[in-house]
Amino acid sequence: MSESGGSTNAYEALPHVHPEALVVYCGDPRLQTAFVPFIEDELGLAKGQYIPTVVGGGAGALAYPQRLPKEFKFMKDRFELIHRAFPSVKRAVLINHEDCIYYRLLAEKIPGFLVGDAAKLRDRPGEDLNLIAGVFDRFLSHFGFQPEFYYGRFIDANHTKMAFDHVCWQ
Repeated sequence: MSESGGSTNAYEALPHVHPEALVVYCGDPRLQTAFVPFIEDELGLAKGQYIPTVVGGGAGALAYPQRLPKEFKFMKDRFELIHRAFPSVKRAVLINHEDCIYYRLLAEKIPGFLVGDAAKLRDRPGEDLNLIAGVFDRFLSHFGFQPEFYYGRFIDANHTKMAFDHVCWQ
């Protein structure tokens, strides 16, 4: 530590940013090495061009506003804060993924919620993207973000490689 009490290392900061997107994705440590390159390479968003919102379950907290009201409120409050603080944000990229640990924990914690066999539960985050789209349309569209939905899935048996599919909704 230096005499001023801070670190002796210096790290780059971006003094003037005008992010164009909010990106909501899961905090699962298994997948961080997949999420960031997807966001930067495939979505074309460099650091500073997007606001990462990393939470357990990714966009899944938006699927069930009545069953998970505290989590829904947390997410809605984040959308409002970002809308107010960064008017340059026009895109909301919402990502769910296969085999989400958060979904498994919800199934254990809330009796009768997300009922199904293990294979169905593994794919539930993808199925929920349609629910999330509907909830977004009803409760979050007034923020003016253009939503985009993606589903991350494993493409190998060892779960070491992922692909992200753009999910269209009606």
